[in-house]
Amino acid sequence: MGRRAPGGARLATVLCLIVAPIAPAADVPALGAQPASAPQDQPAGDAETDLERYLRLARQGSTVVRPQAAQRLVGLGAPAAERLLAECAGSPAGMALLGRHVVEVLGSFGDPRLRERLWRALADPDFPWRPAAARALAAAPPASEGAAIVALYADPLAAVRTAAVEATAALERVPRVPALRALLADTDARVRRAAAALLLREGEGCASAWLLEELRRDDRFFEQPDGKLARYAAARLLATAFGDSAGFDAEHPLGHERNAAAARELSARCRAACGGELPAVGEVARAGGPLEGVVIGLELLSCRKGEFFLRWSVADELFVGAGTAVRVQLPKGTTAALLAESTACFDGLGERRLFGEPGCDLERFRLRPDPSVRSRAAVVSKGQAAVEGLRPAALSRLAERLVATLPEDGDDPRLRRLRSRVAEALAAIGG
Repeated sequence: MGRRAPGGARLATVLCLIVAPIAPAADVPALGAQPASAPQDQPAGDAETDLERYLRLARQGSTVVRPQAAQRLVGLGAPAAERLLAECAGSPAGMALLGRHVVEVLGSFGDPRLRERLWRALADPDFPWRPAAARALAAAPPASEGAAIVALYADPLAAVRTAAVEATAALERVPRVPALRALLADTDARVRRAAAALLLREGEGCASAWLLEELRRDDRFFEQPDGKLARYAAARLLATAFGDSAGFDAEHPLGHERNAAAARELSARCRAACGGELPAVGEVARAGGPLEGVVIGLELLSCRKGEFFLRWSVADELFVGAGTAVRVQLPKGTTAALLAESTACFDGLGERRLFGEPGCDLERFRLRPDPSVRSRAAVVSKGQAAVEGLRPAALSRLAERLVATLPEDGDDPRLRRLRSRVAEALAAIGG
């Protein structure tokens, strides 16, 4: 793809920073520090092998321990690979039982049989760990997989598209394809950041405009600081490309007075890398700020159907998406009716706010009639298996009312089949 950008070290190991900050190492206890005799680590009366112990902890351990145990499996080499091949039972359903963290390390064994099973699982739309399988394939992909990896740029799940860019970065030779540049207009910021960083590494300096725009973000999804997280991720990627981030303070957007000097320096660096004025990033990538008057929200995270971020304002506006959301004007009185229904629903739930258990599927209903206070939230969550009657009837009625206000189509890609896609995600999560 031409001359590489200044400081453009390989990004395959850096692109994991695109989504969210990593917890400090001091906060992560070492797996080996846990006594083998601890009740949570070893059943009484059993003498586990390391392989059995790490496999069990990778599937059943705490949130912190699972990824560590999965990495320990990789360290065991061929014996662990053979055991995992047997556990997969030759089908995506068998692989699904390994859990997300084990699936994510299968590519690190360097076993072509495991890679073949990963591709088979990725081709199954009902496989619950498709993003993990895609990330696993980013471990030393052979050149023969290049075309299949590029095909994943069109995957319906943004997490898979992001992982496909990671896999592209790990190829010995990055394909010269317009599809990678097209990802700069992706509706998901994680995909845009990954594509921009890889293009910049490969010498397309104008792609830095998309990372620079991320530094301007100051948007939130209720209490979630999406804009700040994006600033941190983009700053790290620019520092990788240019050697440092010019003193940019990611706690504040680029336009803040504390970042005045950094803004001048980073803008100059990006223009120099581009060879002139930076291109316009387009509406979907334009930095967004806080939305006014938002009182109701629905956040859906489905390991099969994707992610949706929906908000309703007192001005009868529907906002679809994170970052710079697309705005839809609703009929007068829509939000007032939804607000009454939401308030009655939350009051009827009493003190209970969590239904199910943490997993790969999540629904979060938000209510904030007073913008000066924190939102109230009700969460429905589960793992890969369907759970009968998971969502309370009151939340199901509210979900139906919310879905009924959604458009089925629109010019923006985030609006296409919106009502149908949201209904499908709700069915996949809470039933």
